[in-house]
Amino acid sequence: MLHFQTHLMQDVAVSNVETDVVGLDKCVFVHWSPSMRWPCDTENCDVMWQILNCFIEMVYHSISMRPWIFMKTKPGITSLRPYLQLRLKQRAAYCTTFASAILAPRFAVSLLLALVVALCSPAVLAQAKVVTSIKPLQMIASAITDGISEPEVLIPSDQSYHHFTLRPSMLRTLRQADLFVWVGPELETYLTDAVVQAGAYGRQLQVLALPELQVHHAGLDGEDSREVLIPDEGLHAGHKHKLADTIDPHVWLNTGNAWLIAHAMASALRELDPANAGVYDANLELFQQRLTALEQGIDAQSLLPADSQYAVYHNAFQYFERQFGLQHELVFVASEELQPGVRHMMTVRRAVENTPLNCLLEDVTTQAATVETLLGDKDLRRIRVDTVGQSLVSGPTAYIQLMDNVANAFRQCGAR
Repeated sequence: MLHFQTHLMQDVAVSNVETDVVGLDKCVFVHWSPSMRWPCDTENCDVMWQILNCFIEMVYHSISMRPWIFMKTKPGITSLRPYLQLRLKQRAAYCTTFASAILAPRFAVSLLLALVVALCSPAVLAQAKVVTSIKPLQMIASAITDGISEPEVLIPSDQSYHHFTLRPSMLRTLRQADLFVWVGPELETYLTDAVVQAGAYGRQLQVLALPELQVHHAGLDGEDSREVLIPDEGLHAGHKHKLADTIDPHVWLNTGNAWLIAHAMASALRELDPANAGVYDANLELFQQRLTALEQGIDAQSLLPADSQYAVYHNAFQYFERQFGLQHELVFVASEELQPGVRHMMTVRRAVENTPLNCLLEDVTTQAATVETLLGDKDLRRIRVDTVGQSLVSGPTAYIQLMDNVANAFRQCGAR
């Protein structure tokens, strides 16, 4: 058994194998492992492995270049964590022909080594792969990884974050992540098992587990009681109730929380990718400056006149409201997942008649048809608020634009 060490990988073991069923001897097979990181991106890895395989065969086995190079991949793992392994395999499934290399002279070793070094230069090395569960987290991550990589998002923003079925391709993406960022089981319950299973593949960051994160409950705190028209046909219409004592997961709608999330991402990435630690730090500082400018441009008086009253379809905006001193008058439903009945519809319509409201704010994820049915023919200006960035392209300033759009929705509500 021969061992060698390069800047490509550490402690790679190579040994001789017997002639296989197609008459080719001493072929090197590639097999991905979740325990090691391979510094190249998807576009370059196949070429790099082909070159490296030829190089290993010539140098360590003292043979001329073979026309067949075998490659094997484990399902669900792409070009990130490889190790060399020698196995016998049918030629038809995994081989690539180097027809012109059969009679290659030995000086090709130097050329191959030079190509390997060139392909492994910093310009083509793979960076830490960041995957987030939802788009708002992707936007924050994009601000931190700007100039290095673009984070991927798991759940499309036009899908419900509360109820979603993961596809096999999404599970593969999750396992390929060096850093996976999600809110937590309070929002993405369907991710809990997948995150546990993918734990051995990379690092995970659960937002709701961050210290000092400002968290509100989906229910009503005693110090901040609002009228909630509960969609329960067994309750007296219009009666005030406290919602279940559960955490409201829309934590990204508070810019202070966004800073904590960004800081945690930067800390994790500095450890995963120390070569770019300076870039992550600079991006974090720039993100903080943009957040400060955003906060200074938003104040309650500029959003809504003092005498303005508004309703929300469900309590989706409280992180933004509490940060900037706003308070809605009515909450139509306890959760957008609940379907109001006939008695509840009558309760809402009476409340709209008896309360002077500027507008109704509803999340872009809310079913418009449900709101229309609930209101009936009641005349109330409706404003849809994009809290998840459906209309935005992720990038270093996307989160700032998201929050500015939320602020503009409140300004629109306050306009006479």
